[in-house]
Amino acid sequence: MNSGIALEVLIGRVALGDRVALRAVYDASAARLYPIALRLLGGERALAEDALQEAFVALWHHAGRYQAHRAPAMAWLATLVRNKALDIGRSRPNHLPFEVTDGDGETRTVDVASDGLTPEESLLQQCEDKRLSHCIDQLEAAPRQAIMLAYFDGLTHRDLAVRLAQPVGTVKAWIRRSLQRLQRCMEA
Repeated sequence: MNSGIALEVLIGRVALGDRVALRAVYDASAARLYPIALRLLGGERALAEDALQEAFVALWHHAGRYQAHRAPAMAWLATLVRNKALDIGRSRPNHLPFEVTDGDGETRTVDVASDGLTPEESLLQQCEDKRLSHCIDQLEAAPRQAIMLAYFDGLTHRDLAVRLAQPVGTVKAWIRRSLQRLQRCMEA
């Protein structure tokens, strides 16, 4: 049984109130879901942990809404985490500077540029599922970039249209068609 089928079965058991199944879903997916929240919340570990926890609380309450024929289990869980991370990100003031306290107890404001991987490279590196990586690679460059920015950087359709210099309708079509292609590829 592959992990996708196992997660689907476990989510079904969670819908019936099975706490052991909830723990099994967590154990099987948290390591792949946490980096999504961490990226969306600017690397703030505590907030990413909160988003992951809230996503699993939502799973406990709404597992019955999962429809296996509409999305792979991991994609559905990633959407839960993404939405919770975006909610947390929107609820906190964005004008606060990033501050660190050094070993002497002095607090200073830091402006750190990321020299890490791009969102696409990060996703592909963190994703243990070679099948998903393969399916993402099958997308054309612009729609792939739109999907990555939407789901892993939290950009809205309007934000994507501005960033990619495309009409909103084009961006929406790219996202919709790409998700359909990813689902077909994952099911193949």
